[in-house]
Amino acid sequence: MKKLMIALAIVALASVAQAELLATWTMAAGGSASATENGTVNMDQVTFGDLTRTGLNIASTAAGTFASNGFGDAGPNYVSFLVTLNAGYQITGASINSTSINGSNTGPGTVQWQLNGSDVGASLTRTSSAVNAWNASIGTIGPGANTLAIVQVGTANVTGGATSTGGSFRIQNLTMSGDVTSVPEPATMGLLGLGALAMVLRRKMSK
Repeated sequence: MKKLMIALAIVALASVAQAELLATWTMAAGGSASATENGTVNMDQVTFGDLTRTGLNIASTAAGTFASNGFGDAGPNYVSFLVTLNAGYQITGASINSTSINGSNTGPGTVQWQLNGSDVGASLTRTSSAVNAWNASIGTIGPGANTLAIVQVGTANVTGGATSTGGSFRIQNLTMSGDVTSVPEPATMGLLGLGALAMVLRRKMSK
């Protein structure tokens, strides 16, 4: 029994990995280009897309900035990119980080990351046109094509409190961290479950 528990502990520890830098985005002339960190484990199992705008205009073509104008206008508008993983692989402990988020005084006021349409991580409420850092925990990204998007969830202007109409949003220094791991097979999960059950039974029998 003791040997079984040790073996299960080794399996559990092996599945825990330290987060690695997975991708960075560079900005130039209003566009975006993603670059993967090829030295990371299983990087060949995932691809990252460039930042794109939906329902938004280009607010600026300044070097090093991905800018979008039109947040708060009618209709869906967001900035997004694709994360595509091969079958049997996932990203665990994913997080998105930026040391520079900026925008206009007319909004957007509060923005949120969404993974496939569901809110993830902490939102960012801008209280001025000053530069803000935005670090958001995404969690697990599964196999297949996944969309990560920045959407406006608070429509108040940064100044004045009126409804945001056409505010601009600028991104710099965007990176993603996490670990590309294989999806646990049902047999492995069952083995871990049996080990936990055996531990509980052993404790009861020892009393």
